[in-house]
Amino acid sequence: MNSNAILEMLIEQKELIKSLDKKISTSNTSSQQVDVERVEHLASQMQTSITKIDGVVEHARQPIVKQHKLTIDIVSKSIIFIFIGMVVIISALSSGLYLAQQPNYDRIDNDLKYRYIKMKGSASPKQIEELEDIFELNRDKTKIRQMLKDVKWYEEIIHKRAIAQEQARLKELELKLLHEESKVLRQK
Repeated sequence: MNSNAILEMLIEQKELIKSLDKKISTSNTSSQQVDVERVEHLASQMQTSITKIDGVVEHARQPIVKQHKLTIDIVSKSIIFIFIGMVVIISALSSGLYLAQQPNYDRIDNDLKYRYIKMKGSASPKQIEELEDIFELNRDKTKIRQMLKDVKWYEEIIHKRAIAQEQARLKELELKLLHEESKVLRQK
């Protein structure tokens, strides 16, 4: 049943009791002979009922606060062991992933060293020692970034030069073909 409907019914009961209380008090003054003690007893009972109803009405008007609580209860030892096992497995897999990624960083560094030496054309033992110092012993990220920038710039120039040479070769081939066609047309 709806709480508003219950509230309305309680208010109606309260009003009814008050009206009955007034009728009883007015009938005392009338000509009928009524037992005063009984009326006082009924009046006190009605008054206690009214106060109880007022308390219920006030309680019904208060908002209802619902709280949801999440409780994790470990009932058996097998659940504890499964949970600990999952934590250990996750930790082991995370460590393995970290260790598996480490050689990739070494490969990236070695690739950059190779590309840098290729850009320079050759490398003396002293230059290789300097590269090892920059990458391994005293890692200098600013020099590494600059080296990467230089290598990319050099490779881009080489790529553009290769494209230009290929286009020149194709144009030269096309020129030869056109020259041969012109010879054939002149002979006719």
